[in-house]
Amino acid sequence: MIICHTLNLIFFKTKKTGSTSFEIALSRFCGSDCVITPITPANEEIRRNKGYRGPQNFRDTIWPDGTGSSGKFYNHIRAEEARHLIPDQVWRDYQKIAIVRDPFDAAISRYYWEGVERTGLDFGQFIDAHPEYLAESAQIAPFDGPNRIDRHLRYETLAEDVEALGLEGLWDDFAGIRAKGGRRPERGASCEELYTQFPAAAEIVEAQCAAEITRFGYRNPARS
Repeated sequence: MIICHTLNLIFFKTKKTGSTSFEIALSRFCGSDCVITPITPANEEIRRNKGYRGPQNFRDTIWPDGTGSSGKFYNHIRAEEARHLIPDQVWRDYQKIAIVRDPFDAAISRYYWEGVERTGLDFGQFIDAHPEYLAESAQIAPFDGPNRIDRHLRYETLAEDVEALGLEGLWDDFAGIRAKGGRRPERGASCEELYTQFPAAAEIVEAQCAAEITRFGYRNPARS
């Protein structure tokens, strides 16, 4: 995650949404007092090669007003947990953002990311065994409630949504970064074909991710 005092912006890092690449690109705007949590060594190398700031101020953070927090920010910290570490004024005044992705598509990426296709589990078995994975991003960056964030950037329209933030060069930089890529095969069954083959998996995703499906109009591919 990133807390950028330069931009009055807090970025919560959801899963399987391109958030690592976005985080690297956003680092270019950060100053010495901003919070930047660590990512993998390979992705830190990408960030370092671009000349951007790396991990800093994520433990026992000192805030611009001189107050401090005793605790630790980390990669996929939930908004609820982060709020306990962030001063009320910062939480209130900063824009809180995250990336949201069609949960049916994100579940497929998570399947390949975990590598479970090599263990003999098919996609349907994976979803049935790990429904808790499906709701993780909504828990990191809630849509409603006291810890809700202000703005969700849609993975499917990310160019437009990033440009709407008004940060010059952010999209071009982000588009040129391919962090954590390469696990999902470029060829293979489409989203519709996979969920038609495993309709029970589609029902599980629909139940676990009802909030974002309703809010953003995502559809069950098994019913298309």
